[in-house]
Amino acid sequence: MGMEEFFAQLPRGKEDKPLLLEMGPSVYDFHDIDGLYFMLDRNLSGCLIMMWAKPMNPEAAGRITLDGKEIPRYVIKPMAEMGGMWILGIPLRGMVTEYSREYKLHVEGFEDTDGNEMNPQDFVVKGIDKTEPDAKYEEHEKIARQAAAEGIVLLENKNGILPVKEGITLNLFGKGIHQFRNGAVGAGKISPRYSVNLAEAIRESECFSLNEELAEFYSCDEDEIPDGEILKRAKEKSNLAVMLLTRAAGENMDLSTAKGEYYLSEKEEALLNTLAKEFEHTVVILNVGYPIDVSFVTRYGIDALLYSGFGGMLGGPAILDVLSGKVNPSGKLPDTWAKDYFDIPASRNFYDCVDKPRLNAECDTYLDTYYEEDIYVGYRYFTTFSKKAAYPFGFGLSYTTFTVDAQVMGFDGEELRLQVKVKNTGNVPGKEVVQVYAGKPDGKLEKPERELIYFEKTRELGPCEEQEFQITVPAKHLSSYSEKAAAYIVEAGTYNVYVGNSVEAPACGNFKVPEELLVKQVVNRMVPPEEIRVLSKYAPKETWPGGEKSGVCEGKTTFKPYTLRQEYPVARTADSKGGSDTLQQGHVTFEDVRKDLSKAEAFAAQMSIEELARVSVCGSAGWGMEGIGEAGHVVGIEGYDMPEFLVSDGNSGVNLNVKNIGMPSGVTLCASFNKELSEQVGRVIGEEAKELGMPMILAPAFNIHRNPLNGRQPEYFSEDPYLAGMMAGYYCRGMEGAEVASCIKHLIANNCESSRKRNQSIVTERAIREIYFRAFEIAMEVHMPAAVMTAYNACNGQPTSTDADLILGLLREENGFDGFVMTDWTSYDTADIVEMVQAGNCWITPGSLDDTFTAQIVEGVKDGRIEKARLIENVAWIIRVMAKFA
Repeated sequence: MGMEEFFAQLPRGKEDKPLLLEMGPSVYDFHDIDGLYFMLDRNLSGCLIMMWAKPMNPEAAGRITLDGKEIPRYVIKPMAEMGGMWILGIPLRGMVTEYSREYKLHVEGFEDTDGNEMNPQDFVVKGIDKTEPDAKYEEHEKIARQAAAEGIVLLENKNGILPVKEGITLNLFGKGIHQFRNGAVGAGKISPRYSVNLAEAIRESECFSLNEELAEFYSCDEDEIPDGEILKRAKEKSNLAVMLLTRAAGENMDLSTAKGEYYLSEKEEALLNTLAKEFEHTVVILNVGYPIDVSFVTRYGIDALLYSGFGGMLGGPAILDVLSGKVNPSGKLPDTWAKDYFDIPASRNFYDCVDKPRLNAECDTYLDTYYEEDIYVGYRYFTTFSKKAAYPFGFGLSYTTFTVDAQVMGFDGEELRLQVKVKNTGNVPGKEVVQVYAGKPDGKLEKPERELIYFEKTRELGPCEEQEFQITVPAKHLSSYSEKAAAYIVEAGTYNVYVGNSVEAPACGNFKVPEELLVKQVVNRMVPPEEIRVLSKYAPKETWPGGEKSGVCEGKTTFKPYTLRQEYPVARTADSKGGSDTLQQGHVTFEDVRKDLSKAEAFAAQMSIEELARVSVCGSAGWGMEGIGEAGHVVGIEGYDMPEFLVSDGNSGVNLNVKNIGMPSGVTLCASFNKELSEQVGRVIGEEAKELGMPMILAPAFNIHRNPLNGRQPEYFSEDPYLAGMMAGYYCRGMEGAEVASCIKHLIANNCESSRKRNQSIVTERAIREIYFRAFEIAMEVHMPAAVMTAYNACNGQPTSTDADLILGLLREENGFDGFVMTDWTSYDTADIVEMVQAGNCWITPGSLDDTFTAQIVEGVKDGRIEKARLIENVAWIIRVMAKFA
């Protein structure tokens, strides 16, 4: 029985009293901190969701208790995403904390819009059952724990307060005890077999014990200050206070500079102030997915600061590994942490909802976002303009010390050669990250003070042990993009080389380029529709971003008319009418394509226009309550023996309604600076996807961290394109090594969630090629992925999903991409499907099983707006990937 049929049978007349219904078994997962519905409404964070049979009066107060304890807050509202049904959100975080325990939930006093008061109702809410580790997945979970631990960054450690001495009682403070987040929300969400938060890890530890009184106190789910007696007893147990600062983040909504988001809340400030005064030592753990204000470190004299990010299913044990010294922290910051948000030049051109409505992803408001900071993203700005950061890019402390000795061996016009030795000069084993930066000379082009061109993580080095690296950097990684010449060039002049363990690495030498080198001649493809005033180090005050043009576009209701793009001939199938002698090979089966991928065009050419259109449109998503949660599937055509081909969201696991691995979020993985570990993470996710029957995972997502308030900051990797691209490329290599297709996303300049389908990025071609596309380019150098997903936004006059210069020019012609291109889900809400197909976008998602979307493609071919040969070519790209991975 469907939901509509179910509700049709319920008493819903004017005189009928409202009835509250359970949405399946009332099992509360206290590890899923924000829940499935958080991305739709932030007020539903931590809530058990129930449904009303009738429309309700939100002004009529009711009463809810759990085991007799009143729950003061609740959410009652209609949900458009659930057909307008009214829901009741009951926050149970901190209250339901025990495995398998049954709690009595009592609800009374609520009224419907007809004035009828409900009859009191009782329900049983059960804590999730405890799942023990399965030996089958031991190796997978070992990698998950390693990735979480290596992604932890030690930012402060005054007087070597960490690691913590064995045997003490840990006093955990803050709502983060029960709000310990293991991942982002949305596409990056994980569905782990089990999860262990920090409090549980301490309870299971042989090294420490947990102050249970504090854990019980923080069931209030607020950053309250315990009374004097509780504090007194805590100090008697230990002179160390550990506060967990936590923040939710993920798809669908951006963050803001509000207190409790970027800046600390008043309660957080008051609690930290109290802890600093009451305890001899204070440690703060940042269980956050994005950089926040850390000025409190100086203000309250914090002794140690750990950035754990979202560590996945084993994030708690990983933190404990570092606190105890079992693991020596080796993570490095993949982003600059500013002293203040408004030190970031992109802050002037980002929709900050602190004083405006929060625009979610589905909002119908159109916005323009001008990238006035241009190439000066992250550390490129802070180093060039001598702006002091709270913590610089690439920074991270260790429990031991290292020396990094480097020598420039020379540049022969094709590659730079370096020799680097790393030695552990401390007393405990540890890993270090070698980071190499180039300072390019200004010439025709203004350049940042330095740019990352290489990094490598050492193996674990024992005391006095060293490791040597012979490093080569190709000339293309030293190049800059000249819009005037439409070329990547290495300008003549002196290049400084910096080698160390952060962006503040010292100079180790230089080399000279006697005359300009042409690395790659191209054509300008992504020119903005108007000239942009951009930040320059030669006139910093005059060019400092003002943000005057960014923001809501009043009266705008469409991206049309699109800025014209170049036309590209069909590359693999013959003429624009679709005829070709090379395709007349007789009947070609799918099995033939498996054996010889070059036969994909011939296979696709056998199909009718209607059949081609059907393959080009996804067969809807399986995100409903009755599905397993797949994002969509390629529709097989009768008579062609095409296999089932499902795709799933991912990044940190297989995002299905089926339990599987839960890896750290993207930025935490990236903080490991460990390429081989990223490859292992991709492999593990691929192996579990294959086991679950998922031949493709829509990951990794690694758009540039342009601004820390982007809701998808924890899902994405870094502010630096080289770091992001390398880590993503190795991730893809691992996943596809497990015979599961990867999909890099979101192409391109998808740097916010606010009205993301109607937000246009206006950015120079140089910034696109040196920053935003460079990450994709680097990833494809490491490993060519099976698919690329375009973004929701428009960029320089075209939705990315309809941009032929982006898809057929930059991606395919220039960089040799040989997989298929797909849209992000429901991109057709603001972009033309016919234009998508003609621009080389192969797969329209999520589509449907009827002809709503296929008919538009068929009509587009018939009226000449889509070349049949283009449609055949698009489908052939899909067929190749299916033949390789299905």
